[in-house]
Amino acid sequence: MEIYITTNSEGYVDGYSYCEISPGHKIQISEEDQFFQRGFASYKYLSGELVYDENKEKMIQQEKQIKEAIPSVSEQLISTQEALVGVYEQNANLQQQLIDTQIAMVEMFEAAL
Repeated sequence: MEIYITTNSEGYVDGYSYCEISPGHKIQISEEDQFFQRGFASYKYLSGELVYDENKEKMIQQEKQIKEAIPSVSEQLISTQEALVGVYEQNANLQQQLIDTQIAMVEMFEAAL
């Protein structure tokens, strides 16, 4: 079968199509080729051939794991909001303790009179 690929500046495949694309390269490939099971971005176009780069595949997988391990912006926002709620509650408790202390001091002062 024929596919058409595009490559990035380093020669790695960054897209493919069953229809002609320009600029692109026409490739003869079997339907059962590993190209379709692996991530196509780990293939490099060299001298008219697709060459699998195992190190590139490992790097792509590592980047994916790192990206998945980093919390999303919405998760970070939720964590920040939860932390702010905690600070607010602590502040409210401290304010109540201050009020209770002031009341106790007024009662002690009045008792001394």
